[in-house]
Amino acid sequence: MISIIVPVLNEAKAIASLIADVEGQPGAKELIVVDGGSTDGTAEMLDGRGRLMRSGPGRAKQMNLGASAAKGDILLFLHCDTRLPPGALARIQEAMRDPKVAGGAFTHRFDKDGWYSRFISLSANTRGRLFKLFLGDQAIFVRRETFRAVGGYRELPIFEDLDLSSRLRAAGRLTMLDDAIRTSARRIERWGKGKSFQIWWGLSALYMLGVPPSKLSRYYNDVR
Repeated sequence: MISIIVPVLNEAKAIASLIADVEGQPGAKELIVVDGGSTDGTAEMLDGRGRLMRSGPGRAKQMNLGASAAKGDILLFLHCDTRLPPGALARIQEAMRDPKVAGGAFTHRFDKDGWYSRFISLSANTRGRLFKLFLGDQAIFVRRETFRAVGGYRELPIFEDLDLSSRLRAAGRLTMLDDAIRTSARRIERWGKGKSFQIWWGLSALYMLGVPPSKLSRYYNDVR
């Protein structure tokens, strides 16, 4: 079984679509939604369609809490504004039949097309394929035992996804599936192309150079 863990915070506009998408995925699964203190009714919209957990804010903290309650042998961390491709759970199960594979992620794609969104996706996919460093909105999946062995997510304000990927590389082989997720382009729409480029490329470059996420997070604005 695959445990699908979704951290949310004020996602009332997206949660219903997310639930419908997960419910439409064939395969043995459980949905765990971890609310970080929403004030817009996000948690209430779950309405029993999955397990609701509550924590303080912080995506890493929320995902770790969800993982601690998961019953599946595979954990799939899914952002609320990301939609899985058809047959995603079967593709994960197929990839994980190889005991050497510790986890992986999907190919990145935005839900709105355009040269800039394709460029950003290309950069994310190139990084994923060459270095096996995945973004959270690529729907990272991992064996539950491996996730626990590496200590789960570190409670970083940003880049908890890249940090986890780097530690998983030492635990086993990581795979990047050709199937593409669709993630919301709302950050591009809110920030604009110039600012989103500075945030995604500039901050990630500084992170890779060793600048602490605690210093970088002040430049990462919430778009919800």
